Amino acid sequence: MAKYKGIEVKDSVRQLLPHMPLIEEYREMLQSLQAVWDNLNLLGQLSGTTAEIGQTREAFASLTGDLLNNLAEQTLAKREQEMKARSQVVIDILVRNLFERTADIGFLSTDDAIRQFAAEPGDLWALQQRFQEYVRKYSVYEDLVLTDRNGRILARLQPDDRVTAIRDNWVREAVNTTDAYVESYAHSELFPEQGRSLIYAYRIKSERGETLGVLALCFRFADEMQRIFHGLALPDDPGVMVLLDGASQVISSSDPWQIPIGAELQLASGSLQRLRFAGRSYLAFASDTKGYQGYQGPGWRGLVMMPVAQAFDLHDDDTLDISEPALLASVMAGGRAFSEELRAIPLKAEAIQRDLSRAVWNGTVRQGTVSAAVNSAFSKILLREISRVGMSMREVFSRSIGNLQSTVLSSQLADSQFFAALAIDIMDRNLYERANDCRWWALDSTIRALLADSAAKGRRESLERVIGYINSLYTVYDNILLFDTEGRVQAVSNPDHGELVGQMLDAPWVDECLGLRDSQAYAVSRFDNSPLYGNRPTYVYLSAVRAPGNQQVVGGIAIVFDSAPQFSAMLNDALPREASGEPVAGSFALFIDGEARVIAASDTSYRPGQQLALLPELLRPDTNGCARLIALDGQVMAVGAAPSSGYREFKGQEDAYRNEVTALVFIPLGAYDANSRLSASAGEVAMRHTAFAADVAVREIATFHLGAHWLGLPVSSVIEAVELNGATTLANAPKQVYGAMIHRNETLPIYNLHAALGLPEPAENTGIRQQVVVVRGDDGKAFGILVDRLGEIMEVPESDIDDLSNIYVGIASVLASVVKTQPGSGQPMLVLLSVASMSEQLRGSGIAVAVDA
Repeated sequence: MAKYKGIEVKDSVRQLLPHMPLIEEYREMLQSLQAVWDNLNLLGQLSGTTAEIGQTREAFASLTGDLLNNLAEQTLAKREQEMKARSQVVIDILVRNLFERTADIGFLSTDDAIRQFAAEPGDLWALQQRFQEYVRKYSVYEDLVLTDRNGRILARLQPDDRVTAIRDNWVREAVNTTDAYVESYAHSELFPEQGRSLIYAYRIKSERGETLGVLALCFRFADEMQRIFHGLALPDDPGVMVLLDGASQVISSSDPWQIPIGAELQLASGSLQRLRFAGRSYLAFASDTKGYQGYQGPGWRGLVMMPVAQAFDLHDDDTLDISEPALLASVMAGGRAFSEELRAIPLKAEAIQRDLSRAVWNGTVRQGTVSAAVNSAFSKILLREISRVGMSMREVFSRSIGNLQSTVLSSQLADSQFFAALAIDIMDRNLYERANDCRWWALDSTIRALLADSAAKGRRESLERVIGYINSLYTVYDNILLFDTEGRVQAVSNPDHGELVGQMLDAPWVDECLGLRDSQAYAVSRFDNSPLYGNRPTYVYLSAVRAPGNQQVVGGIAIVFDSAPQFSAMLNDALPREASGEPVAGSFALFIDGEARVIAASDTSYRPGQQLALLPELLRPDTNGCARLIALDGQVMAVGAAPSSGYREFKGQEDAYRNEVTALVFIPLGAYDANSRLSASAGEVAMRHTAFAADVAVREIATFHLGAHWLGLPVSSVIEAVELNGATTLANAPKQVYGAMIHRNETLPIYNLHAALGLPEPAENTGIRQQVVVVRGDDGKAFGILVDRLGEIMEVPESDIDDLSNIYVGIASVLASVVKTQPGSGQPMLVLLSVASMSEQLRGSGIAVAVDA
């Protein structure tokens, strides 16, 4: 622990507190109130008015420290979680993208047209047009380059007369490697003006296995990183997202003016750290990739850096709009969102408020019972001032505790929305690849030639050799089918589905595919049960295959997405994680369509096709997504929703394909109790002073509450109010006898007004801490009355008090009279109790006799 401006705080937040403006504001308010309270306490002790308020001084100081510490820790934890999640996504999204590139180079390096040109260079323009066809479908590439085995450029999508040969290491590596591809991020002579370029390369071999040259796919690295950064940026975000290479050097930055390319940042992964760079202090969080299907990428890391001076300016005044009180109360009662320490803070604040209110109430009662009170006028002013300070204190407590709760819950809600956005982004990026794959493979020379020639020898075997190799590279497909213009299957990549060959496809997408206008167009089935996928639901992506040398359609290619494991993996990758890396227990994620039907789920409790009934804004969120607290299957859930917005050209303005999909991520926060309520307020205790004419007889009333009922007693009959502690029930006692407790070393019988008046007892989950009003009986013996809350001390004219026997017949004898209220005042009716009646009932029960003995 350390001292910060007179308050004990934890070392972990001491240096950060000056940068947390909202917490500084609460600290100043609480310390100012504490100073005023100390002065009032001193005056109260000197005058003998309020000796009790000094007893809560230590509790107030302790709560101030607890409150500020926890608010600071939760504020820091919220930032850490944001930074951790974003740094992880920066690298994982990129690695997923690069995994697809490793498959692309494997496919293109077997392209017959490229192979033939490498063996015997011919029509350069025709090959460049072929390159253009590929890149039109995959805008992730800025160039395709074919070299001979020594680096002499044979063909290039973007010709540069200045560069006719290169000496890049990746050329030699691609010729000699035993791996399936070469991945290079270094300076390349292909792009002399760029510092480093990301290139995927592999050798081109003849049918005899002779190395003819090297093909290179040049990835648009800078463009892709800016897309990733833009998608993860927060509004008015002072932070910087960075990509580090294996030597901890910055290779991409969302703000190169703040963290430039080439800067070296040495820090460990997996924890929040303080980092000083260029004279500025930062919070930093770096993450290693989790990998994708065994591919770990080039050994890079994602990093988020936040200037300490601005790290806590974002969203510090978030407010939660929770329409159902039971949701928040249930979360506060238990579960993962709030620790025991956090749950104790509102209870401590309520106890302080209750103690202070009771001290003012008791002080006011004493002023009314001491006929010759010394400095009576001063004492009443002091009590009113203490009451005013108590109201200010309650307001500060309420605001700060509310902000603490908002910080914790808004963090959970933000997590759910972030992970939903991640899930849908992974889906969009993945399906972008699927829409492109079918069009790439429809360009394959062997496929085009064989589908155009129905009499070709070994046609099926040759076709299946090509698509079987493709399927071995692209493992996200269950099967690849080729069909002719009649819709008859000619070949399949998966031998397990060999029986499909020769069968007619009668799905509506067959005609749609065969009618596609050009090689840039594609078709997609609905997400429905398909006989091509064991009658399970999936997407089928299709492109028309055209004859060599012209645009005549000679058939189609259908790729059957292996949706069950692929969607499950996407959703599992988007689940919130514990520090151990395991998904949060009970969390799950869904993809749903525009009709709120489940497409896929990480939880087996939800089946594809199942209809969901949730809040409309979750089922069809706006483009920015949303998050809500809901009750689901006995749990309070933070639910985040994010709609599909596509990726690059996929679902873009020029893409005719539209498919409404939403990702939902559910995070459990605690068991739901519809009857749960937050702790009730201790209520305001004040003296209502009304000026009456000198000849008007007035009576001073001490009031209190039972549920919604407002009750009172003459101040002259009241001794004090105390906390209900250590009460014991008595065997065989009448219902109106609650039990007894020790008060001032004597046994005090307690009268149960709830039972006497037929009112329900307060439920335990309402948070009401009952108090005992100690009353002087008509025989001089003291007894207690169990009440829910103390009320105000007020003066009323005797003429405004009506005996209940004059109004109601048969009314419970414990009710003596009512105080008239002004019509239209909106105040409940104040009912005065009969001390004599309650005392008599206790005596009749035998309790008073036992006490006297």
